[in-house]
Formats: sequence, C-alpha cells, structure tokens
Amino acid sequence: MDVVSDPKTFNPALATETTSTQILGYLFRGLTRESPVTGEIKPDLAKGWTVSDGGRTVVFHLQDGLQWSDGVPLDARDVTFTFRRIYYNPAVATAVRSELMVGGKPFSVKRKGRLTVIVKTVKPFAPLLETMGVEILPRHILEPWVDRGLFNQAWSVREKPSHIVGTGPFVLEKYLPGQLIVLKANSRYRPPVGLRPSPGCPMPCLSRLVLRIVPNDTSSLIRFMTGKTDLYGVSPQQMAVLKPVQKEDAFDLMVRGPSLSESFVTFNENPRAPLPPWKIRWFRNRLFRKGIALSIDRQAMINIVLSGMGQPIPGPVPPAVKAFFDERLHPFAYDLKKARECFLRGGFHYVRDRLYDDQGHRVLVVLLTNTESLERIQMAQIVQANLKDVGIKMRIVPLQFNMLATMVMTSYRWEMLLFGLTGVVDPHGDSSVWKSSGFLHLWNPREKKPDQTWEAKVDALFDQGDTTLDPKVRKKIYDEWQEIAHHELPLVDLVTPDEITAVRKTLGGIRPSPLGGVVPHITQVYQQGVLSPT
Repeated sequence: MDVVSDPKTFNPALATETTSTQILGYLFRGLTRESPVTGEIKPDLAKGWTVSDGGRTVVFHLQDGLQWSDGVPLDARDVTFTFRRIYYNPAVATAVRSELMVGGKPFSVKRKGRLTVIVKTVKPFAPLLETMGVEILPRHILEPWVDRGLFNQAWSVREKPSHIVGTGPFVLEKYLPGQLIVLKANSRYRPPVGLRPSPGCPMPCLSRLVLRIVPNDTSSLIRFMTGKTDLYGVSPQQMAVLKPVQKEDAFDLMVRGPSLSESFVTFNENPRAPLPPWKIRWFRNRLFRKGIALSIDRQAMINIVLSGMGQPIPGPVPPAVKAFFDERLHPFAYDLKKARECFLRGGFHYVRDRLYDDQGHRVLVVLLTNTESLERIQMAQIVQANLKDVGIKMRIVPLQFNMLATMVMTSYRWEMLLFGLTGVVDPHGDSSVWKSSGFLHLWNPREKKPDQTWEAKVDALFDQGDTTLDPKVRKKIYDEWQEIAHHELPLVDLVTPDEITAVRKTLGGIRPSPLGGVVPHITQVYQQGVLSPT
C-alpha cells in the first residue's frame, strides 16, 4: 500500500493527522472497537462489560493473557495509567481529551484487581462505549516520560522502532523518512473476542505490511498499475483509466456508494492569528461566508473532479451516516446573483466588478490545500474561478501535508483552507472539531470560552447529545447542530465522493463493509498470490 506523507508522530495520544493515525491503527488497540458492518460497539482488549447506575457506571473485564509486543503483561494498571496520567493530564497535548469528558468532567477510571476496570461518569454518556476505543498505552514504557514531564516528546518519528510497544496486530519494524514504513506481525497479538480468522490462517494472516510513502495520487496510481501495490484507494476520476484494464491486470474495482469523507472550505476567524485585522473581519462576517457558499459550483466539482461519482453535501454529517444525517437540509445552490447580494448586505461593495470592503480593501485571499491531493487542487481551481466571477481574487497555495497542518494548527498563519475530514458514525466524534474548546476547531482552535453565541449553543448541544441515551432525542439534538452549522458556515461543505477501492487478486479475506472499507479488519487479510511487476 501507499501512504501520502510521513507520519508526524508514533505517539497515539498526540496524533491528529491521518498520516500518523493510519499507521498507529495497526499498532495499538482500545478496550472496544466499532463493527465496520453495523456500527455496533464490540469487544477489543476488553472481553465484555456490564452497564449499571442508569448508564453512569460501566465495568470492563479485560481479556486474560494479553501482552504488550515486548512481552510484558497488559493489565488494568495500563488502562488507569493511560486515562489518568495521559489523556486527563493537562500537560499532555492530546486532541482526544475533549472527547473523553462529560459535563465538563473527566471519567473516573479505577481498577479492581488485575483485569477489571470501573469507569464512572457524572452523567449518563451515550458514546461512552465508543470512546473507550481510544488507544491504551504501556505504563511500563511511558510512565518515566510522564514523570519527567517529557511525554510530549515521547515516541517521536525519530524513536527507534523497537521502542514503540503496542498491542495491535503489527509492530513497527522499519521507518525510512520519505521512503517507507515496514510493519511486521506482532507474535504476541491476541485477537478480540468474536473476531473470526480467515480459514487456515493465523491472526494476523499477513507477516508484513509495507507502506511506501508516495508524494501524490498520480505516483500512487502509476505504482498500482505497474503492479507494485496490492490495494489502492481510487478517486472517481481514475475510474476511466482503471476500469478498462481491471480484468487484464487482475484486480477488482469495488464501488461502495457515498463515502464518510467530506471536503470543505473554511476561514481563519481566529482573533489571535497574525493576519491583517480587516481580513479576520471578513472571515468572521457570516454574510461573507454565505456569499462564498453560494459562489461555489459543486456540480462542476462532481462532474469535473469526481467524474460524476459523488454528491454535494449540506453540512457536517455526510449522507452515508444514515442515523444522524438531516435530510431537511439541502446543499447551497450555485447562485452568483444571491452571492453578490450577500456580500453587499455584509457591508462590501463593488468597483468595476471587483469586491471591496467598507474600508476600501480589495478582497484578495490566499487558499491553502495539500499538494498530495490532485482532487483538492482541482477543487481549489474551481473555487478560484467561481470567486473571480463574484469579484474576489484568490491565490492557491498547495503545501505538503505536514507543513499545512503546522500552519493551520500551530502558527495560525493562513487565510482560507480547502481540506477534508473523514466522517464519523456518531457525532460525538466530531466534538474536537465543533466544540469551541476543541483541538481541531479549525476556524478558531482551543477557545477558552465560546467566542460567539452560536458556538456556545453548539457546545451545549454536544453536551446534551452526549448525555442523552434515547436515540430519537439524540437525532433531534444533532439535527439542531446541523441547522446551526448550515446557517453559520464556519465550514462551507462541498462534496463527498463515492468510495472506490482497487484490490489486486493477490489478496484474500477482503470483506467490503458499509463503514470499514474493503479491509474492515487487517488481521483477516491474507496473501493468495504475489505481485508480478510489469
């Protein structure tokens, strides 16, 4: 397989980018996991649990005989250490902390004996079992780092591979920056209760995984077509290239309908950002954002970029998430007349068809996107052409992914961003994006208190959704959030592509699933042939 960029860290508590989390997903596990077929929560490191006290207490029972990849036994002390010393440690820069709070309070995590963990919450917490899928980390390795106040430097990408100790089906064997990542089967891996192996095969079946770091989609496509990779995530545009040769080149194209992912444009509304103050005023102006939303031709994106294999999306929940998608909302129609009206009502004006603000500044913006994705660059070009039609001059700057992430999340030195997120099945998983204190609250990260009234309302809705157990009531709560998102537009949602994967016939154990792709569990995949480069 290919990956688009180097990981930024091998520390699961600090990872936020898919370039890191994709790798770490093979190395670490949580107490629970999500079924890729139904979304139901299943056991992982835990073999089972009991819920009591109106949903406020859950007792987890760990599998017996679990070991870390270095042979040290895993027990309940690792779980309590992970939550108390890492996820709830204010000195640790972890993005998941906000997802592990209810009513503004952390969970109480205590152990009883060697294999029992008792988790209590101040209120019933609907996504509790889902959140307990967060990675459990080894106390015997990481506690010294925490004690010395150095955890944020632990397990960087410069760490020796053998020092990265996990419980996943694979361990890190080799990492060559800019070249490849090699994983080998974890001989001490113990699969989750209820997960069936492929016939005649241990778990994991594969002895090694080689992930080549490839700078862009085009290079990955060439590598797949020349027989150098077994599995490839196909963009709709590439179907015209791959479909005619799939039989001859011995691979299957698996099309599974709308994906969980979404693309969007967002704006730097952060008052702390080192931008000219008038630009921040533009971005904080809802009518400016709405004017942008109405200026973008999403159907052109679907036709040109996605080859017709996708659909526009109205808000932060993609249609693939059927349990929470609000069908009453509709994507913004491409309407330049209404867009211009929005800008005028927002205090802007036109001079010779060019847009100016009320202080006479010409509206010129820089749009960042990541250079590895040809699709995003093409979408950015469509946005650029669309905005030219409403008098806005835009410059597109594609950046390497890790540099882009640093500018957006750390230096705040950006204006507009075209990017994407992989959707989640339960809206709670979006809390780090949508709660004002969230690490991924892109337009104004980690606010000490809600900066805008509607943000306070969204915070309250997420708190309410988290503590409501009735699925119908939760749906109404998250519908209201989607209505606010659609009205306020901190993210201007664009399109979602169909999910397509090319799988070479060298692989067996492929199980296409609604929520987990074609490889819902990597341990079940086996090699039934070898690559034969042409």
